[in-house]
Amino acid sequence: MCPAPEFVAGTTRLRARMTRLSDVNGAATATMFDTVPALRHRDVWHSEVRQLPGLFAGEARNVARVVTGRHDLHDCLALLRGAMTQRPAEDRLHGVWAVGAMTPGLAETLAAATDAAAVVTVMAREGLPTPQAARASPRLWARFELHGDVEELELGLVAATHADWATRLTHRKAHPVADLLARERDQRNLVTVLVRGTVDAEQLLPPGRLSPRDLAYAVTGRWAPLLGSYPRWHPALGAFTQHQDPTRLDRDLHDRSTVEAAAMLRRGDADSAEPLVGYVLLLEEHARNARRAELLTLVGTEPSPSGRSSSERSSR
Repeated sequence: MCPAPEFVAGTTRLRARMTRLSDVNGAATATMFDTVPALRHRDVWHSEVRQLPGLFAGEARNVARVVTGRHDLHDCLALLRGAMTQRPAEDRLHGVWAVGAMTPGLAETLAAATDAAAVVTVMAREGLPTPQAARASPRLWARFELHGDVEELELGLVAATHADWATRLTHRKAHPVADLLARERDQRNLVTVLVRGTVDAEQLLPPGRLSPRDLAYAVTGRWAPLLGSYPRWHPALGAFTQHQDPTRLDRDLHDRSTVEAAAMLRRGDADSAEPLVGYVLLLEEHARNARRAELLTLVGTEPSPSGRSSSERSSR
């Protein structure tokens, strides 16, 4: 078991930063109306997330690095996919956060890689997305070269990463982070089986609270096993019954995950990772909302076939 992480000092610093959430939100919103919509609000949010591990010390900092490491994993997968599809470097960086071990400089290096093999080589050298996953990546890549199964490659990388994180989250004080990771894996598995209409355990992420059998019930529209583990998913699942859009469900489940985030930050056990999880969920919620608002703003200013923007048309 890992040494006991001490969260109190870091939690005190987090709670002292609570007012920054509204301040940062205002700053991010203001950038949406710049003449150059360069996604500057991302820099504001990313800076906040990037600073989180530095608020903690010792083993608590390692736990905080798992929270920011979620974005390292996402970034590695995004840049690997970009290389496989030979997207331009600028496109590969779209959506990359670079807030943890994945620095902006490393992200640019990976985005400029000539092919996916070069991306895997850099990831292995730099210990990305985690040291254990980096050690596994050459083996996973060799298997990919034999079979060409992109999904197997990505699932293998995700499984190795989560296994590495699990070794850092064995202490009870770190369990809120382990619960967060389990919920996110379950959410991704749920969306996957609903898109495919079937359950294949080999094509799923390591289960959290939901077993393949629970997910099989979900495919047939029976939500009881899911709601037994995640009662707060009820509104999102009820809405899905009507709209049948897995992408919208994924977005709604992300939103539901933040319902108790403010309470976790304010009233969670100060000597546990609960306030940390609450803070990062709030940051990520604000980032999603800012991104959605920006997309609406950009859509509203796109020129129409008649030469007028949609915002101009709506004012007539």
